[in-house]
Amino acid sequence: MPFYYAESNVNIDPMVFLPKPGAPAGVGPLMVSHVAGIAPAKQGASPTSPLLGADGKQLGIMLGQWEKAAGTVAFSCVASRERATSTLTGLIPSATYSTFVVHLDVEGSGRFTPWGDPAGTTNSFTASATGTAAPTNTVKGCLGTDAAAAIIWHSDATTHGKSPGDIGVNWHTSLITRVP
Repeated sequence: MPFYYAESNVNIDPMVFLPKPGAPAGVGPLMVSHVAGIAPAKQGASPTSPLLGADGKQLGIMLGQWEKAAGTVAFSCVASRERATSTLTGLIPSATYSTFVVHLDVEGSGRFTPWGDPAGTTNSFTASATGTAAPTNTVKGCLGTDAAAAIIWHSDATTHGKSPGDIGVNWHTSLITRVP
């Protein structure tokens, strides 16, 4: 799975932020609103830069840790159920994550749905102490190319059921890839 910035075709990560004194409050490239004094994190900035949420609060990690996330995913659709089997590395150790379907042909409500049961009780996982995970998630229906799989970090260590959370505040898309 590539990092989200590759999917959005911009060279920034719009769901995590860096301090930028004097910067006005604004709306980032993926419509993530943020407070004054911060800016979307640019890829290639100093790896020791502390990351902030869109609300300006410290996330407790540095950009270098965030950029380590990597992984692969294999998709299969059998008996009208799409399965995503992932192997993930470089995650934030012992952190809370969820897998979501991104419906690329939907805007607004319904764009993100749990990759699991509709209530979002089977799509979450905790990274190991070394930052690895191997989740397998299944959803009803064969998704096709109008969907993507997203690995979301919950910086508040709380899953949010059928919602990914508050974008840029406690929901940060770590990895994403299209369903083939």
